[in-house]
Amino acid sequence: MKIRVLGCGGSFGSPLAWGRNGNIDINNPHNFRTRSSVLISNNNQNILIDTSPDLRDQLYKAKCTKIDAVLFTHEHSDHIAGLPDMRAMSLINKSIIPAYLSADIHDSIINNYEYIFKGVKDYSPFMSANILEDNFLIDDTEIKTFKHNHGSIDVQTFRINNFAYSTDIKNFYENDIDKLKNLDLWIVGLLRYDSHPSHAGFDQILDYINYLKPKRTLFTHMTALLDHEDLLSKCPKNVEPAYDGLEISL
Repeated sequence: MKIRVLGCGGSFGSPLAWGRNGNIDINNPHNFRTRSSVLISNNNQNILIDTSPDLRDQLYKAKCTKIDAVLFTHEHSDHIAGLPDMRAMSLINKSIIPAYLSADIHDSIINNYEYIFKGVKDYSPFMSANILEDNFLIDDTEIKTFKHNHGSIDVQTFRINNFAYSTDIKNFYENDIDKLKNLDLWIVGLLRYDSHPSHAGFDQILDYINYLKPKRTLFTHMTALLDHEDLLSKCPKNVEPAYDGLEISL
């Protein structure tokens, strides 16, 4: 299985805008972060988690011309606004691309992107919507999922084999964190060092890591308040910030 970090920035990306660099060193290319999305290649399938607003450029840089399925973590626009870019993937491969999303966001996404899922006038649909189950298969790839808290809403954690993805996390519910034991790789959201009403801070995420003990942890969904090298200097062994284009083979 190969995982490619397409983007690892927060909702604004990093840096924020021209001359608005936050705390990052703009001479380090790892600090230039597009919005968060990840591509998983397994069993000759390409599975995409989230469709960021920067998706077209992300897939071009990944030399990716086929998406077999899309998993959605939640409905915030920095995670879904690249949905129209799936049309090119559909046309190239002459396929209807299945999307998997939780029941609580199904209706709003279908209504906001009706032409994508139902077709409107001259537009034929190019994606289908499927309600998430706790455990399901995409051909031969088994996927497990559960909700975690993101402030006023919930977000899906996804686990495929010994890889898991938990972006935009504030807290786990009950004993769900135990579903992430024995991981080879955990990609987890870290917005900034201090806590946020909808995001856990650095110390809390480290507590999770110390409990789970994944073999490797990568941070994603980072703002321009987090400089790559500065964050790396504060991380324990086998924990590090991701960067756009990073590829990991498991």
